[in-house]
Amino acid sequence: MVRVPRARLGSWLGPEMSDGQVQFSQSIPQGPTTINVSLMNLSSLAGGYHVHILPLKPGTVEPCSNANIQGHYNPLRWNISNSPPPGNGTVDQYEIGDISGKFGLLTGQNDFDAVYMDTNMPMTGPYSVVGRSIVVHYTNGSSEETQSVNKSQSKCKNANQCAIPTNLHCFWLN
Repeated sequence: MVRVPRARLGSWLGPEMSDGQVQFSQSIPQGPTTINVSLMNLSSLAGGYHVHILPLKPGTVEPCSNANIQGHYNPLRWNISNSPPPGNGTVDQYEIGDISGKFGLLTGQNDFDAVYMDTNMPMTGPYSVVGRSIVVHYTNGSSEETQSVNKSQSKCKNANQCAIPTNLHCFWLN
C-alpha cells in the first residue's frame, strides 16, 4: 500500500471573523500538489497568502508574529525580485511557499474558492511545506490570518487553538 501525503490547516485562530480551509494533497508521492483553497468573510481586506518557515508556537504571546513564524518559506533562496507579478508566472518562478505569487492575490475578495496544481510545493523530503504555517496578509502587507501545516495520515486533525492579542489568525497545517 502506498501512502500519499495529505495535509490541511487547523482552525483559524484570533479575533477576526474570517474563516476557511487550505488543503494540500498529492495523488502520488513526490507528484504535483493539489491546493484546495476555501476562505470566507475576508471583507476585501486580504492580499497575499504564503507558507511561512516555522510552525505556530501555541501559548506564546504573539504566535503569528514574524519573530515566531519567520518569513516566507524559501529554502532555495529564490530572489523574489526575479519573480513576475502575482499570478503571471510559472510555479518555479516564485518562492516555494508563495501561494499568491504563483496563483494570484486575494485582493478584493470576500469569499474565495479555488483549486490549484503546484509542481513546486513538496509535501515530503527536505523542502516539504508540512509542519510549517500559513499566513494570509492584509492588503497593506500586515498579517491577517495564520495557520500551521501538520501532516495528516488517514484523517485530518484540527490544531490547538490559542488566543492572540492582535488582529491576527493562526493556523497549523494538520
